[in-house]
Amino acid sequence: MSDTGAVLTRRKRLKHLLIAILVGFVLLSTDLGIKKIANNALEYNRVVNTGLPFLKLYLTHNKGYHYIFGKIPNHKLWSIGGLVFISFILVSIIKAIIKDKLGKTDYILYLIIVSLIIGATGNVWEIIFTGKATDYFIFKPFPWPSNLCDQYINAIQFIILPFYLIRFIIKPRKKAPKSPMI
Repeated sequence: MSDTGAVLTRRKRLKHLLIAILVGFVLLSTDLGIKKIANNALEYNRVVNTGLPFLKLYLTHNKGYHYIFGKIPNHKLWSIGGLVFISFILVSIIKAIIKDKLGKTDYILYLIIVSLIIGATGNVWEIIFTGKATDYFIFKPFPWPSNLCDQYINAIQFIILPFYLIRFIIKPRKKAPKSPMI
């Protein structure tokens, strides 16, 4: 009976993982689709008011990494290297989801991270295929242009990661049982 329970648990994990991966591809497709619409509908380097005081549309392009590392040659090669690195991280997380005994919160966090990482590859794919990444909105109070892919990355680094680190710090550790004194 316990083997059947383990098989069902594994099947359930695989089902949840497949859903997380599909959600990730929906996020990625949404990012790339909106970028295509923005490139066709917005005028380059022209601010468009939306009626919302915190949101303006603004089409611009960047080659990606120059904001962090300065101008670097061969950005497509760096993008492919980034995908290899991200693939390694995804495989590690997927392995943990399938094989490790995770608590419910960790399990859900890992599934969310899988979805967001897949969605966050939008800029990398766009750089590989077009040589540039499309930014199409300015969200105040931030003064720089952005896109959905950037927001997936922000969700990982400013919401999920701090939450996970805080949980790790305050998570009660199981103490080893005391050996009986003889």
